[in-house]
Amino acid sequence: MATEITMIRHGETIWNTEQRIQGQLNSKLTENGVLQAQLVGNALAKRTFDVLISSDLERAAETARIINTKLSLPHHFNANLRERSFGKLEGMTFAEMKEQYPDEFLAYKKRDPEYVIPKGESIQQLYTRVTSAIEDIAHKYPNSKVLIVSHGLVLEMMMYKTFAMSLDKPRAFSINNSSISSFNIDGNHWFLKEWGVIEHLVSLNVLNEL
Repeated sequence: MATEITMIRHGETIWNTEQRIQGQLNSKLTENGVLQAQLVGNALAKRTFDVLISSDLERAAETARIINTKLSLPHHFNANLRERSFGKLEGMTFAEMKEQYPDEFLAYKKRDPEYVIPKGESIQQLYTRVTSAIEDIAHKYPNSKVLIVSHGLVLEMMMYKTFAMSLDKPRAFSINNSSISSFNIDGNHWFLKEWGVIEHLVSLNVLNEL
């Protein structure tokens, strides 16, 4: 029986605004990120879900807690839904990475799926971790509606799985903070229902223009 999984990327963080590599380190939500989480919570309150699962990293956990003030769902944490580990590169801007670790920067830009970032993980390792975690969740909650709050590259891996995309190809789609995406998972069959919905953030965009 298929499981409907609705995926939310966490709200904007301080390191998002500074273009720093977050990986599995924590960076707090900005005021904008908190408002994004509140707005996506309002949008999700118009839907029904059976359970809420989030990454245990603070930016995702906090986004989930804010959303759940509108939904009051049982909330579980899953470390396998964490962002990719960028090892020794975490906390750096891409400019700092290019200057201090030029070899790692070039390897990162080449997008070799097997390249393991020092003290971190490869794209292939991330893909295996994420897709296995999602299929385990779908197996645990058959014929259910599961809400997940996670990270950008987790969403990316889900899209690559759904469309059988080669992991060495750069993505050609956006992953916005607090966007809504939905998938139907039936065993090894993944289907995209919606991607990157951000209509609920229109009022926030207006606020930013004032």
